[in-house]
Amino acid sequence: MEILPFEQRACFIAGQAKSGTTLLVALLDNHPELLVLPEETAYFPTVLTKYAPRGRRAQFDYLTKQSLSNVLFGGPCKWGKRNYATFPREKFLETFKRSAFDAANEQQDLLVLMVKAYAAALERPLDTIRRWVEKTPANRNHVSKILRRFPHAKILITIRDPRAILAAQIALEKTRQTGRFSTYYVIAHWLVAARLARRVRNGEVPGLVVPYEQLVCEPAKTMEAVCAYLEINFDRETVLTPTKVGRFWSGNSAARINFSQISPEPATRWQRELSPDEIGWVEWHCRDLMPEFGYQPKLRGRELRSFVRPIRGERPREYAKSRLYSIRDAMTKSK
Repeated sequence: MEILPFEQRACFIAGQAKSGTTLLVALLDNHPELLVLPEETAYFPTVLTKYAPRGRRAQFDYLTKQSLSNVLFGGPCKWGKRNYATFPREKFLETFKRSAFDAANEQQDLLVLMVKAYAAALERPLDTIRRWVEKTPANRNHVSKILRRFPHAKILITIRDPRAILAAQIALEKTRQTGRFSTYYVIAHWLVAARLARRVRNGEVPGLVVPYEQLVCEPAKTMEAVCAYLEINFDRETVLTPTKVGRFWSGNSAARINFSQISPEPATRWQRELSPDEIGWVEWHCRDLMPEFGYQPKLRGRELRSFVRPIRGERPREYAKSRLYSIRDAMTKSK
């Protein structure tokens, strides 16, 4: 097997929020041949887009203070529960800061320096790491950029029934009450992820598609395929026990349900939770692509009432935007 330079041993996980990206990261977390960043950096979606023109200091500040990874540096946890009490957060921050602003590292990629600092914080020699892993669902929009920057990177794409994702997002909004819940982004992000997954399956883009339903219903078989793709050993005890920085992780459920082992129950929960019109909203937009991934439409066809009726948790402003954006997309597609 070719031994790549450390910066080229990357693996990026992409998909959509609530499609299993966090579970996949947790199952890979404790593998002795991997170094897994347990929180999202939004490196390609944000650091290299919004903050690139502002320089390295702005990029560093975003990673350490604003991204979801900020919790690894001692910042506040934005969503859910994270226990990093035993993780050397100050050491991680100081090591990353020192290397990020060392003149000798001026041309080195900031994400790679962050990963190296994380390895140093965990006292992991770099030569023991076959792949390092970063997960941000919105990586789905930046695969071409990822491969230009990291041409030897492995890409893992998660996909999940879009009706299940809508049910999970409704549950999240009920808990968080952000007032910004958008049913449009549920279907728009799924379509992007599904089209990417189709390109991967067709051999147009290098990567591996990881269906959420297979991950929770057949975890051993699925993780064996993931390990084979990453060219690492498959160890049942290691990759079937979800962890964060080596500590057992009990889940990221929108319904606030903790688990002691991987459960297939979330795969079908949407069937009990969604109304026919909520199912109709998803199928209105996604029904043409759904069967390619084994998600058969439940309704016979598109019904106007499913398009116009509000979804639970949807505020008037977001309702109007979602329908307007949907119509805009349909008109753009027809041209």
